[in-house]
Amino acid sequence: MTTIVTVLGGCLVIAVVLSMTATVTLNSQRNTNDNRLGLEAQYAAESALARAQAQADLYAESLNSIVIPQGTQQSSILNQLGAVCGLASAVTLPLNIFNLPVAGQKLCDVPVLTGSALDNQLAFFRNNVAKPASMSDDAWKTYWRNMFGGKDAVLLAKTTAAPTTATGTLETEVKGGLTMTEVRVYPDNTMRVLITSNPVVSSTTLKSGGKVIAQRTYSAGSVQSREIKVSQPPFSEYQYFVNRRTLPGTTATGNGSRLVFWDEDTFEGRVHANGAFDKTAPLFYATTATKGPRFLGKYTSTSSPLEYATATKPTPSTMFKGGFQLGVPAVALPSNANDQRLAAAGVQAGQCTTTTDACLKEKFGAASVTNGIIKNGVYFSSGTATASNTGSGFGSNGTGGIYVKGNVDDLKLSKNGEFQRIEIVQAGKTTTFEQTGPTSWRVKEGSTVIKTMTNSTFNGMVFVDGAIGDQNTMGSNGLRGDGADTPDIAAKSQLTVAASGNIFIKDNLTYTDNAKDKPNSSNVLGVYSEGGNIKVNGPANRDITIDGTLMASATGKGFGTVDYNTRTGGTPPPKINLTGGIIEEQSQGVGVVGPPNTGYSRNFKWDDRLAKGLTPPFFPTQGHYEATPNFTKLSDPQNFRAEQQQ
Repeated sequence: MTTIVTVLGGCLVIAVVLSMTATVTLNSQRNTNDNRLGLEAQYAAESALARAQAQADLYAESLNSIVIPQGTQQSSILNQLGAVCGLASAVTLPLNIFNLPVAGQKLCDVPVLTGSALDNQLAFFRNNVAKPASMSDDAWKTYWRNMFGGKDAVLLAKTTAAPTTATGTLETEVKGGLTMTEVRVYPDNTMRVLITSNPVVSSTTLKSGGKVIAQRTYSAGSVQSREIKVSQPPFSEYQYFVNRRTLPGTTATGNGSRLVFWDEDTFEGRVHANGAFDKTAPLFYATTATKGPRFLGKYTSTSSPLEYATATKPTPSTMFKGGFQLGVPAVALPSNANDQRLAAAGVQAGQCTTTTDACLKEKFGAASVTNGIIKNGVYFSSGTATASNTGSGFGSNGTGGIYVKGNVDDLKLSKNGEFQRIEIVQAGKTTTFEQTGPTSWRVKEGSTVIKTMTNSTFNGMVFVDGAIGDQNTMGSNGLRGDGADTPDIAAKSQLTVAASGNIFIKDNLTYTDNAKDKPNSSNVLGVYSEGGNIKVNGPANRDITIDGTLMASATGKGFGTVDYNTRTGGTPPPKINLTGGIIEEQSQGVGVVGPPNTGYSRNFKWDDRLAKGLTPPFFPTQGHYEATPNFTKLSDPQNFRAEQQQ
């Protein structure tokens, strides 16, 4: 019995061991098969995601290549954006566009459309991007419909395939796309189409016998806000813009001697030169093949060839570090400063339906007019039939600036504590504007307070219908700061000082917060002459520092210094330290390298805030419209995020 029990017990143990071994083996086989099937689902999902990423990158490339053709009028832009909004006509801009909130005013919520209505809605994008030659019109429409299909748009249609072994099917589908949300307009007269970029989601399901065996879902990207900005870009986006790169003078071609970009010239910002191959285009000077000027920002020119004043000709890649484009269309300078006149008077967009002169007379009231013309003087608010400057604030509804009729002897910018002070001397009378709070000002004539304004918004525009200063006195009588080492432009001030005639800069003009120390600061200054030059005439043998962008647009006018070729400069000559930009029709000359040294030497730096959207108020804009998208490729590492779901 003992033997029998022992044998039976041994058999039982063997049976249990065999059973456990079979179970482990079966489970192992099942796990191996499940893992293999799971890997197949994973590979299928990852492969589809990679293909969809490539498609999404094509979409980003198309959106970034939007170009609005030269000559497109605002009416056409508004019609196209009206279609984006699902309207049968143009969107309507607010009358008071220059007083909009910084966040912009919504023109519409973009509706979800289908069919031909969707095609019409997408015409703004489709018609402003070059269609591939191999693609039909219908395929081109389908391409844009797929792009803007929203988060559930099918980037890769569901595909069914058999796995490598065993029975079953692998089904893979990828979804994701763009969604237009709003169209907005902003105080700088830019319009923006706001777009949501949705993640790309790839899903693979393995089924066998009607049952789900394995699933894998991967996503790339995240929900991000994008936009396409449509604007007439301001000239302040250039560090240097020139129509004719010559000194004033008379030659056989009607131009003075040509100027060159020298070895030591370095431009950090954007540069553009009009002037074809007609002795007005720029010349380049290079002592060796590795030297020459350096353009760190983009360089563009209407001239196709590059002309050198030396036998040495460096390769373009040596000089143009920020990229270059030759033979581009000319960019026209503005023909007048009427926009700046009206802004200074508080005339808002759409209000002036007659001549500029008539609008100014109406704005300042009958008391401002004698013998049919506006009397010389300083105007700062809406007038009445009996008295000027008796309105409730700066211009109409508190949205104006300072308008001066006649020449100004002296225009001094300084600070009143943390706020701005503007002092104007005309014909022996001093008018001072002192900001006392974020929306409060007081105006003085001499030492007498003549007006206190609260809840008023100074729009930053100062316009002089005449000249500012003269060239006879060095260091005074012109546009200047307070002459001290303290800053002249308050931290929150954004100013444009414009004139119809010459503007003479007589002393330092400096920011409280400079771009180098505070890259997110907002103080900015623009100086614009409609019909004259902008010339420096600072204290004798002393450097002068200017923070701002300077523009002279009339034929034969530009930026320079008074008597640049005769004024004693010393050794070394004093410097013009300019941080900002120069826009000029024709160069005026800054100094001559001696001996003897005359005029000034140059130390020009770029304020890169001007390339990021900061603009002096009402600074002249270019005549063409420009679309600025901000789409990045999904495959860029900073935009890639993959998530797996079992």
